Amino acid sequence: MRRFYQEGWQGIVFTAFTHLSFFRLASSKFYATFYEELFKRYGSWNDLPSAWRENKEQDAKWVAGEIVQQRSQYPEDDGDVCRVLSIGSGVGFMEKVLLELIPDMELHVNEPSTAGMRWLRQIIPNDRIYIGSPLLCLPPDISYNVIYLSTVDYSIPTRELVRLLEALGAQLKPGGKIVCLSASLLEEESLIGSFVNGVKIIIRCLLHYTGLRRQQFWGWRRTRDEYRDLFQKASLAGVDDGFVDDMFSTYFIKGGHVHPLDEERTLVAEAVQQEEALYNAIGSQEHTA
Repeated sequence: MRRFYQEGWQGIVFTAFTHLSFFRLASSKFYATFYEELFKRYGSWNDLPSAWRENKEQDAKWVAGEIVQQRSQYPEDDGDVCRVLSIGSGVGFMEKVLLELIPDMELHVNEPSTAGMRWLRQIIPNDRIYIGSPLLCLPPDISYNVIYLSTVDYSIPTRELVRLLEALGAQLKPGGKIVCLSASLLEEESLIGSFVNGVKIIIRCLLHYTGLRRQQFWGWRRTRDEYRDLFQKASLAGVDDGFVDDMFSTYFIKGGHVHPLDEERTLVAEAVQQEEALYNAIGSQEHTA
């Protein structure tokens, strides 16, 4: 795991509107001020940088594919709906695209504050918007087919992220899954790489406090092994990971709860294997005799 820093986002330089911290994560006040600046500069989703929108559209299509796959494997009961939850929806561009791709699903969203919800409120009903920590604000009696976190994990400390994944796992429908998209994957490090990174952080710190290059502590990069370990500690089953076919080869990892149908299929498959093994053993003995 490695700390990383940010100087701006969406063409907005952080030092233009607020004080930056080299050691503390961005606060809710930071994000509230940032979104004020963003909404001054951009009037709608379509005004956001085209490369960013294109990549997010590709990610949304990939998530839509995961939702469709889950629905096809485990069709809803009569009267039930396909329900999806977005953790850390931000300005809501991916959510907009998802609703265009799967208009019959029930999309719920969660954000730490209302600061970035201006556009999203136009397409998501208020009773499906949860503001605050998901550990505290999500209704416990609602379950989801798919819960996804798109490029938000970097800002969550490891222990808190494990607790979050555990809590979200408890709100999955049978056969449901959690999907995490990460734009902060860390390649496996050597000892030399860790040393070089330590030197870079010291240089960054000096530049920050001398005012030559101020940067905001943004979060942590994690390796694939660290992501897998997080999902394992959260007791999520069927964990799989890889890369989305988008502009930046975004890393994904997913896992969930075993569906009763899957348990039954596993038992049947094991029984068939045992019968085949017994049949082969009997056949071998008869051949020897």
